[in-house]
Amino acid sequence: MRFVTGKHVLGLAVAGLLAVATATGSQVWGSQSIEGKLAFEKGTGPILESQGKNITLSARNSYLFNTLGDPRLRNKNVRLEGDKLPDGSFQVARILTIHNGRLYSVRYYCETCNIVALQPGPCMCCQHPVELQEIPLDKNDKNIIVTK
Repeated sequence: MRFVTGKHVLGLAVAGLLAVATATGSQVWGSQSIEGKLAFEKGTGPILESQGKNITLSARNSYLFNTLGDPRLRNKNVRLEGDKLPDGSFQVARILTIHNGRLYSVRYYCETCNIVALQPGPCMCCQHPVELQEIPLDKNDKNIIVTK
């Protein structure tokens, strides 16, 4: 017989809520979203130029941070979902690009190996550079934007 303490019950409840949210298709990316132009500032790293301000960006994990630094995404209009931090910076949980008012998710893909990668760089299989693909969120839109 196993006993579950109050702390573990809370953890199981949170895990259950996340599982339900994922199963229903409504994922929690962060409490806020901001839009602007993605840029890179020497000595600072990735920033978002939004409403006349430069917002320093961080990420919840390394692959998102590497994506924010991808030169192919520089100067693109983006929507970033995540959380504003007390120091005024923004911690990114999800990156979307914007084209003609439509939202696209970002992924990396190796056409040779048919492998999806999490970040820019060489393919984990053949070591050729992966291509940047922007996938429309609108299921009726089948136009994938590819940047090599």
